Amino acid sequence: MRDDFFSTVVEIIKYGGSTFAALVAMSVYMTTDGFFIGNWVGVDGLEAMALIFPVTMIFTAIGVLFETGGSAVVSEQIGAGKKQLAEKIIRSNYLCAAIIGIIIAVVGNFFAGFLLEFFADTAEKKHIINLAIEFLRIIVLGVPFLIIVYMTGAFMRCLEKPGHVLFLVSSTAVMNIILDALFIIGFNWGMKGAAAATVIAQFCGAVIVFWYFKFSRQKFSSSSGFASFAYIFKEIKIGAGFAVATIMTSCIEYFLNAVVLQYDAAELLAMVTVSNIILSFVFLPLNGLDTGIQPLVSRLYAAHQEQHCLRVMRYGFFLTVVLTFVIYAVLMIFTEELARFFVENDAPITPEMIIFLRAMFVLQPFVGLYTWLSGLMAALEDEWRNLVISLVPLVVQVPLIWFLPKILPIEYLSLNYSINDVAEAAVAFILIRSLFKEKGISFKKIFHAR
Repeated sequence: MRDDFFSTVVEIIKYGGSTFAALVAMSVYMTTDGFFIGNWVGVDGLEAMALIFPVTMIFTAIGVLFETGGSAVVSEQIGAGKKQLAEKIIRSNYLCAAIIGIIIAVVGNFFAGFLLEFFADTAEKKHIINLAIEFLRIIVLGVPFLIIVYMTGAFMRCLEKPGHVLFLVSSTAVMNIILDALFIIGFNWGMKGAAAATVIAQFCGAVIVFWYFKFSRQKFSSSSGFASFAYIFKEIKIGAGFAVATIMTSCIEYFLNAVVLQYDAAELLAMVTVSNIILSFVFLPLNGLDTGIQPLVSRLYAAHQEQHCLRVMRYGFFLTVVLTFVIYAVLMIFTEELARFFVENDAPITPEMIIFLRAMFVLQPFVGLYTWLSGLMAALEDEWRNLVISLVPLVVQVPLIWFLPKILPIEYLSLNYSINDVAEAAVAFILIRSLFKEKGISFKKIFHAR
């Protein structure tokens, strides 16, 4: 049993370890803008980022769609020994990413003002909206490159090159940090500088991807061509749940921003940005661990290696639990210190701001359970269950965002996130049991030492 444990953990680290590190790098990438904007543009910049966040999440949803679905479909073909077909599927994904990304960049730039001016009913809010619009008009230009980088991380894992994911993401993250410092501090470009730094870094990431598949030892076979779009539609079905969940979160964040401003609590918008950055930083590694495991589970299941597959699920769960509670302890103990990192020294952090953050973090361990369960559903190519889970926030969070300020101080509004975490984990647990029953897998066997 001990040998099984260590060999399986080594295998998980092989697939998930580099992804873990890569997503740490990606979370640093996401944190950089918040750090420089919060400390050199000020709290107004953080408030503007809170308004932008729902829009940028829609862009991310497209990348998540192809990352999750593409990973499952490509892993299945490689597991079945069809590497040429897997290469064709990857090529087709890049074609779709380029087309969709360009459309979003054009349409997003055109509608940037319309999406945000809804909030501008006072001069103070108008200033924040203007900061948000100048950031958004630039950031949408990088959407095609963002989607390509997201997808490539998944495909590199499928091709058993997880270490290359780390190089790709780390190089773009380092470039973003350098350019943020240059544009925001050196050139004093403010929000425009942060947006330009991000787009340039994403473009460089796309260039690295082109070089990787064109000139490196991992280059495609000259006869690869493109796969049938039936595989793309299959990816969309598999990844739809994750994409819809991301878009749903975007809409809910938009609604939450409107409620916060309605109650004249604009200062809490800065904490919305801070919490989003903090959670991205601490939970992307957790997602990286489980996302790294997904291709391994898909491949083992396709190869009918049930016992090996169950061991990976079991030890993946144990690693997820340990990581989740370490994250939880950091969030609850160092709440104020984490917030201060993103707020300039002479700006106050009020007790209401800390309450807002802790109310959001209080039930975070359930996120780990949900992440593990939804990852298994994606690995086993289940389409509709993840889609069902993605609708939970609509049922839970929207009513709570409307109701909580009527019975509690506005700073407790963030409790809606914590209650939703519990609801998503509960629904995911019920659905995974039914999925395992359909596939003839005993859920209990995951935790049965063998």
